[in-house]
Amino acid sequence: MRKTDKNNLEMVELKELPKTPYRIKIFSRDVKYLKVKDVKRAYSKLIQDYCKGTVQNDEAKTLVYMFSGYLQLIRDVEFEERLKELEERTQNEK
Repeated sequence: MRKTDKNNLEMVELKELPKTPYRIKIFSRDVKYLKVKDVKRAYSKLIQDYCKGTVQNDEAKTLVYMFSGYLQLIRDVEFEERLKELEERTQNEK
């Protein structure tokens, strides 16, 4: 695929990056939506694989970072839902 920069008439060739192969088998099946229990199991498997030496330090750090962010997101969404429900209950009681 080729693209022309608007400010410069030079042609720039765009290359598609190769897909990263799955190197770490954490999930035993394809998961479309991770639940908290899925992440807990994945954490457990990651710890076991790290201790066995089958997962490198950088890979483990990356996965832990992603899992932590995902769990934080779930916690925030659930908190907002509970807060909204409490506000609605309070409004209905008045």
